[in-house]
Amino acid sequence: MTSNDNQATKIVKGIKNSNPIQRNSIESLLNRSIKFRKSRHVDQKLELFKQKFVPVNETTGVVFASTGSSYNTTEEDSISSKVDEHGFESPSKLLYPPDKLNFSWLSILPIGPGLKDLGQLSSLNAVLQVITYTPVLANYFLQRRHSPNCIMQEYCFTCAVEEHVRTALNGTTYALQPRVFVGKLKQIKDGSTKDAYDVWKYFMNQIQSSLLAEKGSKDELIQQTTALCQTFGGYIQNAFECPSCNKMENKYDFFMDLSLDLLQCSSLERCMTKYFKEQAIATIECPSCQKEAELKGKKSVYRPPRTLVIQLRRFNTNNGVKINKDIKFESSLDLSHVITDSEKGHIKSKYDLYAVIAHTGESLFNGHYVAYVKGPNGIWYCMNNEAVQQVSVNRLLSEKAYMLFYTIPPEPVKREKRLPVINTTKDIPVEGLKEEEPKESTVQEEEEEEKEEEVMTFKEEDNEDEEKQVEYERLKTALEEASKKEKVENQSAIVVSHNERMKSKREKLEALIEKESVVSKSLEVKSVLLSKHTDSQFQDDVNTWDEDIGTSVEDQRKSVLKQIKSKRKKVDTYDLEYDRGKVKKVKKKQDDKFHKPNMFQITADKKLNKKKGK
Repeated sequence: MTSNDNQATKIVKGIKNSNPIQRNSIESLLNRSIKFRKSRHVDQKLELFKQKFVPVNETTGVVFASTGSSYNTTEEDSISSKVDEHGFESPSKLLYPPDKLNFSWLSILPIGPGLKDLGQLSSLNAVLQVITYTPVLANYFLQRRHSPNCIMQEYCFTCAVEEHVRTALNGTTYALQPRVFVGKLKQIKDGSTKDAYDVWKYFMNQIQSSLLAEKGSKDELIQQTTALCQTFGGYIQNAFECPSCNKMENKYDFFMDLSLDLLQCSSLERCMTKYFKEQAIATIECPSCQKEAELKGKKSVYRPPRTLVIQLRRFNTNNGVKINKDIKFESSLDLSHVITDSEKGHIKSKYDLYAVIAHTGESLFNGHYVAYVKGPNGIWYCMNNEAVQQVSVNRLLSEKAYMLFYTIPPEPVKREKRLPVINTTKDIPVEGLKEEEPKESTVQEEEEEEKEEEVMTFKEEDNEDEEKQVEYERLKTALEEASKKEKVENQSAIVVSHNERMKSKREKLEALIEKESVVSKSLEVKSVLLSKHTDSQFQDDVNTWDEDIGTSVEDQRKSVLKQIKSKRKKVDTYDLEYDRGKVKKVKKKQDDKFHKPNMFQITADKKLNKKKGK
């Protein structure tokens, strides 16, 4: 045996060697930790292989392609965690499905009352008003989606917000006092109660913690699927490029709001463009070349939120001085210029404004907040603590906004047109008819009937469009022909102007009456119309008030009244007692007993007489 073989046997048997331990020994190889990474690239062969089979049990941690799997994973609790072709990982479970959220008002409600300022907390009042008139949150709280499932024993922040929203939208007219939230604002650690943005973040964190306590999960991706995150949550893609291998690596950040800088910007769109032009810097390890370096990436919106919250940084972080700068914003916002290139055209990017928080004052610690909200009736209102005032859109757009709230407008509900039933059966002689036995309808026949109905509906819709187009063209040509004709004045017409004297007006009126009696054919037309309708109520001549009615008509009237008048019946004694009801028995008052002898005095006198007799 060679020296290497002897050394290998010693190492296997555990014999210590005087020589130093080699680097590639068995112990060093076995004790080395091995790290496994999830593949971010889809294996097409594996996906084609999966299409041949249906999974019997649920699986987790499997990588699926965006279009590779043939079976649907629509159930909320059985959605397996998957990574798409761009490296975006979806959660394995949804705590609250987005289909149950209603982003438009379910009913038109009256505008609610104002809020009393309890100690210079206009920031709290403004945030509460915005939460109350956020349609998706209002519907969520009005339907009591949280309180029946709440597991909090003593106090629940979300239940308090739900009660406030229900009270505000219940039609109350008096101003509400948000005393429940004043004491809780003292728990704000990273921020100030004078800043509406910090108060908004505190409300979001408290509601999120309550929802997670209801349906908790340790997975961070699953925690981002609550009803609140489904409303305000979105994802930003950071596309990093490795300088050594020039390969792209995508990282995704979850966000609930956007904080934009105002400097060197004059409009909201420029602020948004500036924010996404800034390069994202991160120190990560490249998965392809396994080198760790500081990478710079490009930011873009990969999954836009359904409700977008934007803060314009108006206050200096050092001294709280306000930046009094006009930033132009519109009632609609389009995020298509900051959406990821691969997602453009597949997702909605147009928003409508529904709430604004404005600040008046010179600094953060010396100012006042006002909320502008869009009511369920589509009218804008100014919520200035207790005062509630209707405002116009022009005044709203001229304010110096601090926080802006946008939502994606829901799609209008398409109602199906009810078409008339068309009888396609032909007339068949009675002799040739035979009673047919009822046949069982198969699935194929039902599908064919549905297709035929769809074709009929499409044809009828096309015919309606063609008829409307023909009518429009006819009307257009008739109007053009009428406009080309020359205007001819009626010489025989009697025209009366307001500047004429009263004498001339009377003369023209008399001439008009004479002309009416000569030229008019109203009497002839009336006789023709009455002759056509034999059952008309105006067929017979009607007497006027001037004519004498006569005694015969009066006698007939009296006789008819006598016939109609009912005879008076005798009242039964039983009915009288029944109608009278129960009579309460009252004891008779006793007469005054002062003139009667006193029994106690009589007994006392008897006792005295007995003693005297003894």
